[in-house]
Amino acid sequence: MRYTLLVLNGPDSGSSGRHALEFAKALYLAEHEVACVFFYDAGVLTALSGCEPVADEDDLRKGWQHFAQTTGTRLLACVASASRFGVGDGRTLKDRCLPEFAIAGLGELIESSSESDRFMTFAD
Repeated sequence: MRYTLLVLNGPDSGSSGRHALEFAKALYLAEHEVACVFFYDAGVLTALSGCEPVADEDDLRKGWQHFAQTTGTRLLACVASASRFGVGDGRTLKDRCLPEFAIAGLGELIESSSESDRFMTFAD
């Protein structure tokens, strides 16, 4: 089966981002395909470089990066959400994103979900 995942919470708020990552890993191990992971609303903060986790916590951003490198899954950060959080527009956001993340609009989320068998949302 092919899945599209939507992450709505930031990496340091709640557990949904971690649950999404663990779910994506389980899908991959079960030989399902994750078409993309779309980071929307506060979830877009996961894509930013220069944000450090609390010293005693695992870095969820590195987990997503490793997952993308291992599986080839597209990690997409919503440009509208980034703008709403004051992170910048498409050009400045691209410079602030971690290398494995791409900037995308909601159209790419809709396209991916329409081509997937399942659409899962992760939010607290």
